Amino acid sequence: MPIDVYMTQLSPTMTEGKIVRWLKKEGEDLISGEVMAEVETDKATMEMEVVDEGVLHKIIEQEGAVVPVGAPIAVIAEDDEEIADDYMPEGGIDAPAEVLVAEAPDAEATTSLATPEQVVETLAVAQTATDADDDEYELHLKPAGVFNADGEYDVVVIGAGPGGYVAAIRAAQLGLKTACIESTHLGGICLNWGCIPTKALLRTAELINVIQHSGDELGLGISKTKPDLKKAVARSRKISAKLNGGIGFLFKKNKIEHIEGFASFESDNKLMVKDSDGNSKQVTAKHVIVATGARARAFPGMDVDEKVIITYKQALAPKALPKELVIIGSGAIGMEFAYFYNAMGANVTVIEAAPQILPLEDHEISKVVDRSFKKNGIKIITGAMVSSAKNVKGKAVVEYKVKDKAQTTTGDVCLVAVGVLGNTDGIGAENTQMKVERNTIEVDDYYRTDHAGVYAIGDVVGAPALAHVASHEGIVCIEAIHGGTPHPVDYGNVPGCTYCQPQVGSCGKTEQQCKDEGIDVKIGRMAYATNGKALGLAETEGMVKTIFNAETGELLGAHIVGAEATELIVTLQLARTFETTEAELMHHMFPHPTLSEMIHESVLDSEGKAIHI
Repeated sequence: MPIDVYMTQLSPTMTEGKIVRWLKKEGEDLISGEVMAEVETDKATMEMEVVDEGVLHKIIEQEGAVVPVGAPIAVIAEDDEEIADDYMPEGGIDAPAEVLVAEAPDAEATTSLATPEQVVETLAVAQTATDADDDEYELHLKPAGVFNADGEYDVVVIGAGPGGYVAAIRAAQLGLKTACIESTHLGGICLNWGCIPTKALLRTAELINVIQHSGDELGLGISKTKPDLKKAVARSRKISAKLNGGIGFLFKKNKIEHIEGFASFESDNKLMVKDSDGNSKQVTAKHVIVATGARARAFPGMDVDEKVIITYKQALAPKALPKELVIIGSGAIGMEFAYFYNAMGANVTVIEAAPQILPLEDHEISKVVDRSFKKNGIKIITGAMVSSAKNVKGKAVVEYKVKDKAQTTTGDVCLVAVGVLGNTDGIGAENTQMKVERNTIEVDDYYRTDHAGVYAIGDVVGAPALAHVASHEGIVCIEAIHGGTPHPVDYGNVPGCTYCQPQVGSCGKTEQQCKDEGIDVKIGRMAYATNGKALGLAETEGMVKTIFNAETGELLGAHIVGAEATELIVTLQLARTFETTEAELMHHMFPHPTLSEMIHESVLDSEGKAIHI
């Protein structure tokens, strides 16, 4: 009788596999121990060996098919056995192959969207294949649907920030007719007024500090600088403009239509766009993605006038260097500007409500930055609740309390850096079924809202408000729209980066979070001070900290403060993605001399085996 072959669970967490290559063809003999097919899982490409000997009678799932564990993929016939042409295995998971096949996009092919029914059926298959006890792979989904079944575009993205433009490009790659609505600059806040220009300014600050602190030691013959604020700002603006044009090129390359204007929803599933002249037109689409980003937040009493009481946008393009700068908030934005303006010659005061600066980082990491900033002359006030920040006769006056004691500080300028607020106002959300609370749109694991065919990604769906998170969300959203079953974003392994010096890079849990959750941990540490590469770079400030589950060896958290921390953290973030254990990291060989060796030493230290401590 026929022998049915099913997708085998090749790893403990595997729920589905992609058939990369059949090594046996229909009609060929199968011998036990031979490799029958190569299967790609969420971990790696693995080999599926022959278990039952015979003749490969029929291949059910072709190369490129993504098949849930337990679904039939082939039929084996015993020698000289005749099997009906329409024979199909019984049992297993009845997976619709036409929905699950994930083929490479063909630029000349006409690609159609999966119907809502197909998407629901596909996701139901994935859900069935999921281990109910494994929350990591349990999808939480809202009903699928389309916004306008007769839409001119398959996908319209509102907003061209790092979430929006990436989503638009991925949609076009999958063969979907795509448009992106943007009223101002391609690239959004990140490229034009955030991530990119700040890094250009921070490079100037970094070189200033290297010369001032280590110029003589490095044999440069100089230890003083003459910072030119105007030139530094001009360079940062030039870089942003160049990258802005690059996104325009990518849109043209991928045949994405850029519609200039402000988009808003109206009743009866209408999406309207108003241009700079006030003219309105309707844009129709099967699917609409809201990626409108966020703006600077200001708490009551912080009277932002964009002259004396400012936000990051004015801080990026100052007309003059303030002699005294007060910064409210010590998250990444606040600390990066504190570092830059201090290097340029301003007297900087940072006020933070939490007990430590960089409140989301591990306490030991925060302490290193605190010491470094204070050593450079930056005044830091923690545990301070700001009650007001006002422009009083051209001066910034900030009132706050520390341990219920009212205090006041003044400056030429006050930068409000207390987070961001999602841009959900003015988009007509009230004319849809989207749920919006405190400028945050409620979505599911594939970024569907409660309005059929409308999705939201990036800062408008809440923290973490990071460019790389928005981009990742955009890709997951589009691939789900296209009919795939992408893995949801792992918000427990998002890399956090702060680009001041010393830099900070982190992922996973902090030591305090582990204590709060009652997890028994092993912690390893390694200082920059004794690392050969760090000494050669004259960058000996900082440490690597790794946190492992004491029972299982799982890497729970990784934290780095020091030179190139934002580059180094990727190694440990990948280790967490691959579920690498403490033992595996200890056995791994790191190159010498590199800063990465500190990762190895920190891991070894968790077991008391560090060599260079």
